Amino acid sequence: MNSQNFPDHIRDLIAHNDLPAALQQLRVLLENSPLLDEAILQMARFEDIRKQIRLGMLSDKEANFTKDQIREDLLDLLKVVETEAKKPAVKAEMDAAVSVVNSKNVMIGSTISAGGNVHIGDKTTIQNAEKIYNIDKIDNANFS
Repeated sequence: MNSQNFPDHIRDLIAHNDLPAALQQLRVLLENSPLLDEAILQMARFEDIRKQIRLGMLSDKEANFTKDQIREDLLDLLKVVETEAKKPAVKAEMDAAVSVVNSKNVMIGSTISAGGNVHIGDKTTIQNAEKIYNIDKIDNANFS
């Protein structure tokens, strides 16, 4: 997936009523953009409506109306993103953001620090033992 069809991917998430995923993908896409504040505002509106639904403060009709407004505003924001993406500098930034979204084992803005044997990514399990009990329950063993 590239920056040109990424907005369509977000539209598909909206169409399938997966607003949390659409909002998250939009936030990643706009991470270093002035439009990020708009995406954050929509995320806040959505979280607020979810809270009000949980607390029984809204009728189904009111909740659906507000969710429809959020969907419409997200689609409008995507149109702005697509217009901005025609600028070479913005397109390059979007390409970089989309490449992170499509990458495996990427950590953005992390403050993780550790020592010793730290592995981030696919799980590798090595088990060493001098004596084995209940060998039929061991998934992976390395006795080298």
